[in-house]
Amino acid sequence: MFSKRQTTSGKWLAYIGLWMFAAGFAFSEIIGIEGTPSLLRSASIPMIVIGILMLIISNFFNEERYKNEG
Repeated sequence: MFSKRQTTSGKWLAYIGLWMFAAGFAFSEIIGIEGTPSLLRSASIPMIVIGILMLIISNFFNEERYKNEG
């Protein structure tokens, strides 16, 4: 996922997407943390979806490496 062949933009998208997914998952009702504000609980599903989309989109930011053959 965080390979050397990704561009800097792809790596940033992957890191931010991973953190957004983790934050959305942490605030969702799946884990059941008590005392979570209702705003964060309602924003958890969109954060999970956006995080997954950012991870998928980051895979399209690859560096093209051309080898000079002879």
